[in-house]
Amino acid sequence: MFDNIDPENSQINNPGNEEESSSAGEKQPSGGKTAEVDNEFINTLYEIAGTQPPEDVSLEDLKTILKKVKSRVDLAFSSQKLKDSLQEGEESEEKIEIDDSVRPKTVLVVDDLGIVTIQLASLFKKIGFEVTTSRELFDAIEKYKTQDYGYAVVDLFIPTEREGYILIDEIKKLSLICRLDTKIIVMSASNKKEHKDKCKSKGAHIFIEKTSGWQNKIVDFITGKEVN
Repeated sequence: MFDNIDPENSQINNPGNEEESSSAGEKQPSGGKTAEVDNEFINTLYEIAGTQPPEDVSLEDLKTILKKVKSRVDLAFSSQKLKDSLQEGEESEEKIEIDDSVRPKTVLVVDDLGIVTIQLASLFKKIGFEVTTSRELFDAIEKYKTQDYGYAVVDLFIPTEREGYILIDEIKKLSLICRLDTKIIVMSASNKKEHKDKCKSKGAHIFIEKTSGWQNKIVDFITGKEVN
């Protein structure tokens, strides 16, 4: 849909904005591309991304929203691939065995509070793990796609439980598609049983409440120690 727009070398003209539009007959600089977009196009684009457009839309705003749209499209394709993969699995009795002893020492840490990601990253690095951190849903999904993670440590409220549940679902789906076995650890300040049960039903391996010593409980789980 956007093949004719080069985000790095484009000019965006909004016909509704006379001051920013090129005057009639004025030549555009050679080597650049011009794409005129109207308010309907901008509103539709932001609607696909699930957000409201700002009052004044700049080229940088369009680049950012295009990335969000791409993430949503990628998720749609991932869901279809998952359905195809599960269908193939039903037709075959082959069972995939994953050796826990060769689980990669990589961990994705997701929390909207920077202090938490910094604390956990420091702990994991001390025990020899490669750590990637994220503070936002779509960024976390994109980072998960970049490498094979042995573990994903996810805060449930990023910033609400809705985003947390979506992230658990997507990590589980992508893990199945790529035939990985990422262990999902959910951490939360919530002590509600409904949150714990729902996370477990979606594929989380353990739910750790953020009470005294919760960071050490996560490290204990990853290193194979029993967690109470």
